[in-house]
Amino acid sequence: MKKPAILVAALALSSCTATQPDASEASNELRNLDAKLGQAINAKDAEAIASFYADDAILMPTAEPVVRGKAAITEEWKHILAIPAFQNESKLGGVAVASAGDLAYTYGSYRSQLMGEDGKLVTEPGKWLTIWKRQPDGGWRIAVETYNTDIPPPDHK
Repeated sequence: MKKPAILVAALALSSCTATQPDASEASNELRNLDAKLGQAINAKDAEAIASFYADDAILMPTAEPVVRGKAAITEEWKHILAIPAFQNESKLGGVAVASAGDLAYTYGSYRSQLMGEDGKLVTEPGKWLTIWKRQPDGGWRIAVETYNTDIPPPDHK
């Protein structure tokens, strides 16, 4: 049986050591990449955002099916960026790099503003987790990413 990519990545990262700011070159590089990714999101540049993902990356957005591959992820970001009044602020919470230096994760929180279906502005707080994989060229690309809202689901009985 083939293990899902997220399970394999989670198992590999279980041996990660959390790094302090400026503790390692890889940690600094990932912090820099995270900041640049945030700039691309704020610039609403789907192509620039997609450049951070590996060709076979997986994105697991809130309340949507899994998005597979850079082309589909680009389209997903175009969809997100087209939401009326969309703005996003992200805060990096931490970085951990595997001892082998080939996998890492970043995590943090976000606060998005967008136009709700009722025409009123909505502020959505949430959190995210990004798994990065070192590429053959030595650079880092996103392998798996997920985010979800802190807004509770509607009451239902």
